[in-house]
Amino acid sequence: MKLFKKLSTVALLMLLTTGLYAQNSDAEEDNDVVKIVYQCDFPDIQRIHLMLNTINNAASYFDKHLIPYEINVVALGPCLQYMMKDFKGTGFVKMPYCEHGGPTGAGTVSRFKSLKQLGGDNINFFACGNTMKKKHVKDEQLQDYVKKTPAGIIKIVNLQRQGCAYVKIK
Repeated sequence: MKLFKKLSTVALLMLLTTGLYAQNSDAEEDNDVVKIVYQCDFPDIQRIHLMLNTINNAASYFDKHLIPYEINVVALGPCLQYMMKDFKGTGFVKMPYCEHGGPTGAGTVSRFKSLKQLGGDNINFFACGNTMKKKHVKDEQLQDYVKKTPAGIIKIVNLQRQGCAYVKIK
């Protein structure tokens, strides 16, 4: 009977230790920052809303599960219009969908701002300097939360080299 008690105690300790080890292994993996970069180089409003939905879903999931994350959106070419607050003198025209439409009815401007508020420093928006130059967009014409990068495609490549998963909505 004593031998059975000792074996039972040893088996129980082994199970507990294994469980704690597995929990610690998962905890270490969960401390890794999930990094994502979205390439936004399209004007299509349905694709923009799909991209915004996926960003919102990812940020909400990561926040709910306390997973550290970094989401980057790099706007180049025609997508730059979604990062702008002033279109005067540029190669872009403010479209009605900026202020109206989409799933919330409030347009893309408010959806981008809401995402920035939701994610804070975890969500970054970058505007391509090459596109800005080509379309005569000045820094002050960008939304306040948008950062300028010299070349959008180089920013995407560098973010991928830093471990970001690449996403492009088709």
